[in-house]
Amino acid sequence: MTDNDRKPIVHVLPAILTGAAALIAALTTVYINMRGERQAPAQLPAAATSAAPKSAAAPALAARLRLQVDRIAVQHDGSVGTTDWRFAVEADGEPLFVFSQDELDETGGRNVVVPKDVQAVLRLAAGRHARIAVEGWRGSRLRISEGEPDVRGEGVLSASGALPPMAVRAARDRDGAFVFYFSATRD
Repeated sequence: MTDNDRKPIVHVLPAILTGAAALIAALTTVYINMRGERQAPAQLPAAATSAAPKSAAAPALAARLRLQVDRIAVQHDGSVGTTDWRFAVEADGEPLFVFSQDELDETGGRNVVVPKDVQAVLRLAAGRHARIAVEGWRGSRLRISEGEPDVRGEGVLSASGALPPMAVRAARDRDGAFVFYFSATRD
């Protein structure tokens, strides 16, 4: 092969970067899966011990509720223009679902979004309530690791399925402020 037949490094750089990104994604997935496996055994005995003293009639008294995000009112999207966000919803510390919402905007007339198919089923013991928590991370091309959430909010889901609108905000409103509207129906 002569020197004239060799391509400059600039021609193969996209392939190298794509391969590096795929490797990073694969390693991240392995890390998350391994981290989750280490935490699971510690959580299982606590759940098993709390379930053991209950009688056989207790599962019949548990209510299955379908929790759904109906809409999000954007008060501050956290940047100039539109902003992409990723939200995680938990019930009593257990993950329910994670979803992305692209191009959130605080401009009047564009500041209410209706996420599609953002729901999960959870069980509540009769007469019990659940603490619902929402955390959100602002999308950024410069962010390498996820880190701490940019916004947080909490609310209480009653056994009847009532959950008032939940404020999900950053320490400073201009860094992100939302109001989540949930609905919970018996499943």
